[in-house]
Amino acid sequence: MDEYEGHLTTLSLPALLAEPGALQTQAHHLTSSLTSLTHTSYPTFLSLHRTTAALTTSLSSLASSLSDLISTSLPALQDATAAWNTRTTDILRERSKARLVLDHHDKIKDLLDIPIFIDSCVRNGYFQEALALSSHVGVMAARPGAPPIIASVHAEVEGAIAQMLIVLLGTLNEPGRKLPALWKAVNFLRKMEAFAPGKDKSEHGISGLITDEASSEELLALAFLSGRLSCLTSALEPISRDIHRLTNSTTDEAPSLGIPKLSDRDKEDIARFLKKYIDVWREGAYDILTQYSTIFLEQHPHPHPTSPILASKSPTHQRRSSVQLTSPPQHPAPTPAPSLLPFLSPHLLSQLLPLLQSTLPLPPLPFISSILTQLTYCATAFTRVGLDFRGLVGTLVSSAIASSVRQSLQEIELLLPENSSNKSSGKVRSFCERKPSEWLVVSSVVDAPPAPAQVQTPPHIPPQMLASYPPLAKYTNAVLGVLNALRLLAPIGILYELVGMIDETLGRAGEELMGYLKGFVGKDKEESEVQVSRAVGEAYFQVLVPFVRRALVEGVYGVPMSELGELGVDGEERLKKVLEEWEEVIST
Repeated sequence: MDEYEGHLTTLSLPALLAEPGALQTQAHHLTSSLTSLTHTSYPTFLSLHRTTAALTTSLSSLASSLSDLISTSLPALQDATAAWNTRTTDILRERSKARLVLDHHDKIKDLLDIPIFIDSCVRNGYFQEALALSSHVGVMAARPGAPPIIASVHAEVEGAIAQMLIVLLGTLNEPGRKLPALWKAVNFLRKMEAFAPGKDKSEHGISGLITDEASSEELLALAFLSGRLSCLTSALEPISRDIHRLTNSTTDEAPSLGIPKLSDRDKEDIARFLKKYIDVWREGAYDILTQYSTIFLEQHPHPHPTSPILASKSPTHQRRSSVQLTSPPQHPAPTPAPSLLPFLSPHLLSQLLPLLQSTLPLPPLPFISSILTQLTYCATAFTRVGLDFRGLVGTLVSSAIASSVRQSLQEIELLLPENSSNKSSGKVRSFCERKPSEWLVVSSVVDAPPAPAQVQTPPHIPPQMLASYPPLAKYTNAVLGVLNALRLLAPIGILYELVGMIDETLGRAGEELMGYLKGFVGKDKEESEVQVSRAVGEAYFQVLVPFVRRALVEGVYGVPMSELGELGVDGEERLKKVLEEWEEVIST
C-alpha cells in the first residue's frame, strides 16, 4: 500500500485523474478472471479446502503425538536403552572371549592336544618325545601369570608322565626283557629323576629296602634288581613247586637220613625238574648280572639323543608350528652308585644252593653225574661275570653223592626172602626158621660147600665161588650196582667216608648173618648144617667183605688197599667187631 501511494505521487494530474477509471477497469477484469477461474477450477478449490481441513487436523494430531513422545516415550526409551546396555555388557564380554578363542583356535588346540600326544607317545614307546612335550608344558606353567588353562594342561601332563613312570617300572618287572629294552627304561628313569631325593619311594615298591641317605642311582639300581629278581623268582617257582610236590608225596623216610623214599619214576622226574631249574636259574641270573653290570657299572657320559621326530622338522615347519617344543633339560651323567654285586651274588646263590642241598641226594647216581656237568658249565660261565662258585658246587655234589650212596646202601638187605621185597620183621622171623642148607647154598654143593680161594680176583670181577651162595651173590650184586653207579662220579674227598659207609653196611649185614648162623653152629647141631653155616660165614667174611672193600677202593678209586690204612671210623670198628665175634663163634 505504501508503495502504491508512493506511485500515485509520481503521476501527473491527467494520469492521476484517469487512475480511478483504470482501477475500475482492472477490477472488472479481475472479477471476470476470478469468475472464470471459479467456474473452471472449482474442483481444485474444493480439494484444496478439504486438504486444508485435513492438514489442520493432522497438525493437531502431530502436535498431540509429539507432546506424548516428548513427555512419555522418550523417557521410556532412555530407560530401556540404559537397561539394554546393562544386559548386553556380559554378552559382549563373552562374545569378545569367544572371538579371542576363535582367533587363537589353532594354538589352543595344539596346547590341549599335548596330554593326548604324550599319552600316545607313552603307549607307543616314544618316551623322548613325551619328555620333550612335558618339559615344554613345564616351562609354560612356570612363567609368571600363566593362564589357568596352562595349569590344567600341566596337571594332565603330570598324570601322563606318571603313567609313563609306571610303564617304565613295569618294564623292569616284565619277564623276557633283554638288555636294550632295560637300558632304555633305566636311562629314561634317570632323565625323569624318578628316584630323586625327597620323592616318595613307596610308589616304586622299594620303601624300607634302603635308607634315606641312598643316592638316586642306588635306588634306581635297587629297583632294577628288585624287578629282575622278581621275574627270576616267578620263573623258578613253578619248577620248585613240582620238585617239592614230588619230595613231599610220601611220608616214608630213609632210616637216620631224613630222605624221603621215592619211586624210580619220581627220582627221574626230580632229576629232570632239577636240570630245568638249573637252566632257568643260570639264564636268569646271568642276564641279571650282565645287565646290571652293563647298565650301572659301565656308565660313560654321553649327550642326550635328539628326538628323531623333532629333528626331522624343517625350519619352515617349526616357524609355522603354534607350539614350539623345548628340549628336556640336559642333566649331567649320573654318578656311578656303589656296586650291589656283593649283595646280589649271595642272594642269587641262595635261590640255587639250598634247593640243590636238599634235592641233589634224591636222584639216582647216574643222574647226579649229568647234573654235575650242568652245574660245572653253569659255574664256569659265571666266572666271566665274577661269580665263581665252583668250590661250593664240589662240596655240595660230594655231600649229595655221599648221602645218595648211604641211602642206597641202607636199602640193601642181606636176609631178604626169595621172591619178596618185604622187609618186615615178620618175614625175617619166618625166614630164620629155615635151615641154612635149604636156602643159603645151591643144592648141588650142599654136601661139599666151596671154600674160599687164595687167589684174588680183579676188583671189578666178583669171586666165582659166591655164585654157590645165592643170597650172598644177590647181596654182592646189589652192592656192586651202587658202586657201578658211583664210578661215573666218584669225588676223591669222600673216599674215606664211603669206605666207612661200606664197612658200616657190611658190618650190619654181618651181624644179621652171624645172628642167624649162631643157631646152627654148635656141638649138638647137625654136622651138615654146621658145615654149611661155617662155609657161608667164611664166604661172607673172608671173600665178600674183602672183595667189596677192594671193589670200592681199587675198582672205583684206583687206590691200592695198602695205602688206605686205618680209618678209625664207626663203620670200620663195627666191621672189625663183627669179624672178631665170628672168629670166636668158629673157634668155639
